[in-house]
Amino acid sequence: MIENFHLKAHKYIGVRFRHRGRTERGLDCIGLLVLTAKDCGYDIYKEIPYGREPKNAMMEAQFFEYLGNPVDKKPEVNDIVLMKLRPEAQPSHVGVITHHPHGLGIIHAYGEAGRVVHQRFSNKIANKVVGVYEWPERY
Repeated sequence: MIENFHLKAHKYIGVRFRHRGRTERGLDCIGLLVLTAKDCGYDIYKEIPYGREPKNAMMEAQFFEYLGNPVDKKPEVNDIVLMKLRPEAQPSHVGVITHHPHGLGIIHAYGEAGRVVHQRFSNKIANKVVGVYEWPERY
C-alpha cells in the first residue's frame, strides 16, 4: 500500500496542464498519478495511448488493472477518485483525495484551470465521482 501518496502529490500543485503530459513541465490527471507513484517508488503504469476523450470505459479498465475494483465507501485521504466531468461522458478524470482546511480536498490536473490544483472536495465535485479506489496491498 502506498501510504501518504496524497502528500507526494502536493509537490505538483501549480504545474501546468498538458494533455498526455508526464513531466514536471506539464501534466494531465493520469500524469499526476504516474509521477506521484514514481515518487513513491512504484513505476507501475504502462503508457497506453488515448485520445482527447476516453472511449468504451477504457479508464475504468486501466484502474481495475492497477488498483482492482472500486471500494464501496465515501472517499478518504489517500484515495483516488474516478470522475465523469459531464453526465453524458465516459469517466475521464481522476484526482487524489487529501486534506483541506475545510475538510477533504482533491488534487488534480484540471484542464479548465490550466494547471494542477488543490481544491476543497465540494459536493459539486463529489457528485462527479463514479469510483473510489484504494492502493492495493501489493504496493
